[in-house]
Amino acid sequence: MEFVRDEDLLGVLKVHGVTASTETDDRVYLRMAAADGVVARIHLRTADADADPEEGARVFTVDAEKIPDAIDSVIHKLHLREVLLVPVGKWRHLFDAVAFRLAENEDWQEIDATATVELNTRDPLLCEPGDFHTLSALMHAIISDAERPEQGVMLTTTTAPLLVEVVPEGTVRMSFGSQVMADEVAETLES
Repeated sequence: MEFVRDEDLLGVLKVHGVTASTETDDRVYLRMAAADGVVARIHLRTADADADPEEGARVFTVDAEKIPDAIDSVIHKLHLREVLLVPVGKWRHLFDAVAFRLAENEDWQEIDATATVELNTRDPLLCEPGDFHTLSALMHAIISDAERPEQGVMLTTTTAPLLVEVVPEGTVRMSFGSQVMADEVAETLES
């Protein structure tokens, strides 16, 4: 995993209909607009999640401890080779939330040690297949320990119209720029 300082990243993501939306000074969200008229949405939520699903989203109720595995299955089903993590708040909020749970994870500790200059940024963190086990551990930590909206994270890629938002309250919002892609993911989640 490595931080990416690419000012043109949003330009690349815009090709897939992904744009930035500032909700507050503390939080920035990525949103997927209908690039060609199609945005299919799937939401994963725990039984006690407070957030209401977006209109038209397919909703799957999932145990909290299985949410990271569901995200992992989406990454593998879509054969993603690169995943970009973008924090909702600054990295400091996310690192604070997951520090205790990931204290024994050597791969995460390497990232934590090099991230001191990144803590006050929202620079994306690039994950490749060799990093996906660390990504899974991070998702478990967020679902277990994050408590505030600015401790959430968004996953996207420059290779497909996909946006996944992991909300600390036990919700995952997935947006797809292709109904076929959404149907493949839904099929995986149903099995």
